[in-house]
Amino acid sequence: AWIYFVFKAFLFYGSQFNIWDLPVPKKKIWAIFHEESPRNVALFLYNRTYDIFDLTATFSRYSDFPLTLQYLENLSILTSNQYLMKVEDKNKLLSEIAPVLYIQSDCDTPVDRDPYVSEIMKYVQVDSYGACLNNKKFPPEIAEIYSLDLYNDKLLRFIAKYKFVIAFENGICDDYITEKLWRPLFTGTVPIYLGSPSVQDWLPNKNSVILAKNFQSPELLAKRINEINLDDSLYEKFREHKRGKVENVLLERTLAQGPFGLVTDQEHPISAFECFVCEQIHKGVKKRRTHSVYDCVRPSKTSSWHYYWQSGDCQSRALVNHIRNNQKLDVDSC
Repeated sequence: AWIYFVFKAFLFYGSQFNIWDLPVPKKKIWAIFHEESPRNVALFLYNRTYDIFDLTATFSRYSDFPLTLQYLENLSILTSNQYLMKVEDKNKLLSEIAPVLYIQSDCDTPVDRDPYVSEIMKYVQVDSYGACLNNKKFPPEIAEIYSLDLYNDKLLRFIAKYKFVIAFENGICDDYITEKLWRPLFTGTVPIYLGSPSVQDWLPNKNSVILAKNFQSPELLAKRINEINLDDSLYEKFREHKRGKVENVLLERTLAQGPFGLVTDQEHPISAFECFVCEQIHKGVKKRRTHSVYDCVRPSKTSSWHYYWQSGDCQSRALVNHIRNNQKLDVDSC
């Protein structure tokens, strides 16, 4: 007996996306899952690229399958005291470690992260364990942890010892929020955050993080860190979520439906998206006008990343013309 399989959709993974893999002319549903910084694939910096897909999963809250909170999972993680250390105990550790922790191995980013942190280090002590601005070696039990084991128990307990963590994203993009923010919030450590301009929409409370964008210079930011470090009462105001206080209604309402803002029994985002696509096919996919792009801040013209943005624009236009207008796909000129 012959068994026939009829498929109705192609699913693409953004981080390994190759424009030559697109089955043109388009006759099936196309779905894209992109969970990385848009800088990984330049043409995904532009919304016109997402418009050729029928279903999208990105960090944007306006995509069909939002990944904005994929690293958070549930509210109880924020309120849990599993890794919480008393501020008195953290203060005692200051004789052995710096008040501020920095772990970063990607030293070339569009946000010029390392030069900014380097300036902070002139005014406040920072333990930097990663490849970038390294000034301290990991303990052996931490060094052996797999880099993608983002919520390793030993790693979280290591982070919990510090009073502050520098949490600077790879890009300044709306709703692009990664484990860099959530890990310190999990552990009761105060994040010093630079990244998503819309991050305040998702914080448990208004004063949960120190926002670098609110300071005119790294020196002024460092001055504020030192002030908070010396004032235990002020420090504790940043940890009110650890006492069960969460004022953010949007965060609560979204997480009540699951980490993707949608009811699903799948915990892994990729398998959950696969199920979502199947459900949409069953219902009858209707093209929706979604805003899947992250709206990343474009680097200055003096930045080496400026050309990358321009190249992505060219690639995006060439791809859209190829799909919609049947024009020859010419990305080599980009």
